[in-house]
Amino acid sequence: MEEEKKYEEVFAELEKLVEKIEDPERDLASLRADIEKALGLIKWCREYVRGNSEELEKLMKQWQ
Repeated sequence: MEEEKKYEEVFAELEKLVEKIEDPERDLASLRADIEKALGLIKWCREYVRGNSEELEKLMKQWQ
């Protein structure tokens, strides 16, 4: 996943995947691929949030 992507875009894509995964009438053949993609997006979001949290902590320490 490129770092240039915005969190909001990735999160919106993740929400769409979750809807597909939760659809009881969905095609089971593609379920695994959708779950793997969703897990990758979750990992990207976590890393993005973690990175931003660390940057915010550094900024806050500069002001103390």
